[in-house]
Amino acid sequence: MPPFLKIAHRGYSAKYPENTMLAFAKAIEAGADMIELDLQLSRDNQTVVIHDERINRTSDGRGKVSDLTLADLRRYNYNNVMERYGFIQIPTLEDVIDLAANKVLLNIEIKKFRKKQVGIENNLAALLRKKDFTDRVIVSSFDQEILRAMKQIAPAVRTGLIYRAPMKRFRENIRNLGVFSVHPAIVSVDADELRWVQSQELKVYPWVVRDRKTLMQYRATGFVDGAMVDDLTLFDALDHPEPERA
Repeated sequence: MPPFLKIAHRGYSAKYPENTMLAFAKAIEAGADMIELDLQLSRDNQTVVIHDERINRTSDGRGKVSDLTLADLRRYNYNNVMERYGFIQIPTLEDVIDLAANKVLLNIEIKKFRKKQVGIENNLAALLRKKDFTDRVIVSSFDQEILRAMKQIAPAVRTGLIYRAPMKRFRENIRNLGVFSVHPAIVSVDADELRWVQSQELKVYPWVVRDRKTLMQYRATGFVDGAMVDDLTLFDALDHPEPERA
């Protein structure tokens, strides 16, 4: 059976503050094959790692990421009310790439907001070239225009389409986008469509799996190549299956 990737959603986010260097380091320690993270631009065009459009939920600050410089953003604590971890800064993508090195792959989601983050694809492509990291990432998004722009700027970058609901003209869209992988929400896992995806030699990485039973079912399908989880201990059942009873 081919490898079934352990993908840490926002790092080891079940136990550590999401999208932080601590969560990423702990995901690597726990044996993750890939880390999923969220990318935005600060006001001074720095690529920073954070999920929400505003910093309110995960930090002790307030405001939109796009309205704050990196220096502004780094004044706040991103421990996401997990006070036992003390003061945690927002990471830049370059920080994460340096940590990941050759130890883990990255699934970089470019966020889609009402206000387009002009230039984020160029910034990302330039950083991947600078760090010689292009072959160790998937750049993913809900936004098909972002994926098209990324392929135009950096054709060698592998891209992944995220979707939450069934898509009209699914197969046509997948062919036209030239993606490496599809990332359906678990409520949108459609066996027929995903078998077709597999027949096109593309990868399938659903999100977010929250129980062992679902994880084991996905692995058994043969058309799911890995799963995004908050809690990496869910994979224990795959790594150490119970022996069959006589």
